[in-house]
Amino acid sequence: MVEPSFAERTLVKHTDYLINGRVVTSPAIGITDKEVLTEDGHTIIYDYLVIATGHADSVPRDRKDRLEQFQQGMYN
Repeated sequence: MVEPSFAERTLVKHTDYLINGRVVTSPAIGITDKEVLTEDGHTIIYDYLVIATGHADSVPRDRKDRLEQFQQGMYN
């Protein structure tokens, strides 16, 4: 846990530095050499693919909810 004001400065969106990339947070259910089919039904065409295994924890997905989580941890 960190102080909320510090946490706010350190939360960086992947899209801030992945200028020509795209972050997808859905599990892949099918992969070919040119496209990925996601669990939520989207087909994503790619030139380069990076697969991250991730985790199944139920964590806050947006900045506002993550900051609230940090603040609650500071006062509990």
